[in-house]
Amino acid sequence: MEDVPTVKLVVMRLKDMHRVHPGQITARCSMCHKKVGVYPSGQKVMKEYPGEVELVCSVCNGPVSPFAPLAPGAEIEPFESVRNKEKDN
Repeated sequence: MEDVPTVKLVVMRLKDMHRVHPGQITARCSMCHKKVGVYPSGQKVMKEYPGEVELVCSVCNGPVSPFAPLAPGAEIEPFESVRNKEKDN
């Protein structure tokens, strides 16, 4: 059986998100199992590579290289996002 390559998608823990996207979904970090937010661009990556995407929160992953690629479309999503009202509580 051939090893399936894994795509690591770095996401934020839901409790750490100051802004959320109206189209985001929630999932769990594959390492710490905390709830994370997955923006639409990340969802597209998950659909493009079904069963091959490992969601890792930014805390478990650690610093990301400034040269790491963004998921296609991710550069505009912050402008489409709204304040996370849960952070206000």
